[in-house]
Amino acid sequence: MEEKLLTPKEVAERLGVSLETVGSYLRAGKLPGQKVGALWRTRERDLNEYIAAGSEAAAAKRAAQAKGEKS
Repeated sequence: MEEKLLTPKEVAERLGVSLETVGSYLRAGKLPGQKVGALWRTRERDLNEYIAAGSEAAAAKRAAQAKGEKS
């Protein structure tokens, strides 16, 4: 089974950010990706893991804030 590779445009659409932001994330290593020739590609699985990690971090931050508000 072949793994789907996403273009930066597809990644930007899924994340709801600009194409420039995706390029910045890729160059900085914040978002996993690889260059195929001169073009960046991100594995769909890596994008899903990136999104899940961000969701978990956001949930932990909200929980910490809620805990701080109750004290």
